[in-house]
Amino acid sequence: MKKIVYTVCSANHLAHCKTMANSFIQFNPGYELLIVLIDQVNERFNLSSFDPYKILEISELNVPDFDLMAAQYSVIELNCAMKPFVAQWIFKQYQPDLLLYIDSDTWVFSSFEGVENSLLKNDLVITPHFTHPYPDNHLLPRERDILRSGLYNAGFLGMRNTANTHDFLSWWAGHMKSECYYNFAEGMGVDQIWINMVPLLFKRVQIDDNPGLNVAYWNLHERKINEKEGDYWVNQHHRLVFLHISGYQFNEPSNISRHQNRYSFLDHPVLQELFAVYVTQVKENGYDFYSALSCAYAIPKKKSRGIMKTLNQMIRPLGIKISDL
Repeated sequence: MKKIVYTVCSANHLAHCKTMANSFIQFNPGYELLIVLIDQVNERFNLSSFDPYKILEISELNVPDFDLMAAQYSVIELNCAMKPFVAQWIFKQYQPDLLLYIDSDTWVFSSFEGVENSLLKNDLVITPHFTHPYPDNHLLPRERDILRSGLYNAGFLGMRNTANTHDFLSWWAGHMKSECYYNFAEGMGVDQIWINMVPLLFKRVQIDDNPGLNVAYWNLHERKINEKEGDYWVNQHHRLVFLHISGYQFNEPSNISRHQNRYSFLDHPVLQELFAVYVTQVKENGYDFYSALSCAYAIPKKKSRGIMKTLNQMIRPLGIKISDL
């Protein structure tokens, strides 16, 4: 069985990406790992330093209408929008039986065997942000925040090489051409909000609620990590498969994520220890250098003010922006 895992990122996230790749392959050696750079190398760094992982610049994939998307999206929006296009290219070029997508800010702790087993019977595997209600208070994130950003996390996706999967990718890519904005007022949560519809529109979709998958700030009310004889477990009984270290800032080490105020490391001491190790590994993989690199597709945009700002917010879903004079 041919298995590939891929990620997308701009150059400033390559240290995170290498950390993710090392951890994934350590526990899943049967995979080929591809890094698709939503950026340009421009001789700024040596690609051989990422061996044995293969890095491809997005320009090599000849994504239709890429220039148009690069002109209308921010860097993070563009990265998100490329996910289905890259998956389509990999399926066409490499013909893998199984294809996994995983975000660069992920840290893997064990085998993806459970996901692989799910893909023997299903075409798609997605993970919910959480499966139990939040406590009834006003701390962040709230359930309505999850409703706005998406019920399922698009930082991980499992796919089997079937016609159903290709239909899904074609549908997803169609929306990514002009509807991958961060614009909650218009119902847009980049690529992720569209995954809400996947269990309704496509067959053989597994919603994998294994607590060991996609542990992150959005589900710490229902998941606690503990260590036993060198292995990490969630809620005592589920092996930790991967952490999604979303929104963690190295210059604010006491905060689990800038996107939340619901949880503290005081309540999750093992998580604090793990984050400290993670920071060390990312720094060893070149964080100080890569994090300072700008994206070749980051076109500076002049901020609108007053009435222009209001108008631009209204027409942004159309891919149009009116500049101040």
